[in-house]
Amino acid sequence: MVWPSGFKRAAQAGAALVLFLACFHLGFAASGDTIADAVLGQPDFSSNTCINGQLTPGSLCDPIDAAVDPISGRLYVATDIDNRVLSWPSAAGFANGAPADLVIGQPDFVQKKCNQGSHIPTASGLCNPAGVAVDQAGNLYVADRKNSRVLEYDSPATTDTVADRVFGQPDFSSNRCNNGGISASSLCAPRGVVVDSNGNLYVSDEVVARVVEYDSALSTDAVADHVFGQPNFQQQGCASGPTGLCEPRNLAVDSAGNLYVADLGNQRVLEYLSPLTTDAVADRVFGQPNFTSNQCNSGGISARSLCGPRDVAVDNAGNVYIADSVNNRVLIYATPATSDTVADVVIGQPRFTTAACNFGGSVSARGLCRARGLGVDSAGNVYVADAFNNRVLRFDGPLVLRVSRHS
Repeated sequence: MVWPSGFKRAAQAGAALVLFLACFHLGFAASGDTIADAVLGQPDFSSNTCINGQLTPGSLCDPIDAAVDPISGRLYVATDIDNRVLSWPSAAGFANGAPADLVIGQPDFVQKKCNQGSHIPTASGLCNPAGVAVDQAGNLYVADRKNSRVLEYDSPATTDTVADRVFGQPDFSSNRCNNGGISASSLCAPRGVVVDSNGNLYVSDEVVARVVEYDSALSTDAVADHVFGQPNFQQQGCASGPTGLCEPRNLAVDSAGNLYVADLGNQRVLEYLSPLTTDAVADRVFGQPNFTSNQCNSGGISARSLCGPRDVAVDNAGNVYIADSVNNRVLIYATPATSDTVADVVIGQPRFTTAACNFGGSVSARGLCRARGLGVDSAGNVYVADAFNNRVLRFDGPLVLRVSRHS
């Protein structure tokens, strides 16, 4: 058959386009909707009042971290100023301004005193909680910063809000920084917590500039088994390079057991590959061109830079999320283990080169102001503790992989 010349040229061009797209789409990641879909702590997206007088079950003031129960989908939010953790039954299904149905650290929804007004801590109180995590069994872990301890609550949504275990202190009534001296049993102002699929607990020990890990935390003891950022359990102090840490904040662990640390003082996030079976040397760095650089927005604000990274999360597909607080944004890296450490999606800013609080205007569903904490659920929805706007935002599926990678 002889094709008309015009049709033939069109067919050739179409074939070339198909081939180009097939090649281009290998691993191509694109942004979905980066406008928030729901808000907690405020009645709507245009409000950001800190209700620090008469508290309510739905009010938030300077929320600092969020975590989602991987099985039930329950949401937990830590608010350090109010000395409590609030919880909602459905992270993916809450309505704007919905009230929490559970409070931890206080006897009711209207009180907010550190350690419930006592000079001596107990298993029921909190003082400036900083980080929250939930394991596969629905147990809650809280980094109780001012009490220099981590508390664990056995299934608090179905039992009670009294802690069942304490890490970093010899008992529930002690709260001295590095009680008994810096060791594998002590903590000082812990900031972040995370639990892997095997029940191993990681805690960022900010003042000592380290991360400590407890093997099978609920079935063994409260003595750490591994340390990151220091050469041993007795030393402290900021350092850079692949072996150092400085003011480590929140943590994440992926399905392969790799550890991620928001290393705030060094303006970076570090990744340790299989750290419990290899070594305590970081293998990958986000936000810096190398392990020795530690400048805020090194090389200028971009998809490669970070300034004030306070939290990191990883979803089931291996995508990495970083709360870049000073730049008022959340960066998403599409499967960096098989690509690179350049962010693919930005939340809270119109582009990778801007950093204004609230998009440079009024509070809305588009902007962020000092994003401090974040969580990701099994569906890829992102929950951001938008601290200066006194709210938690939910972004439904902001990372859309338009095509799958081909072999």
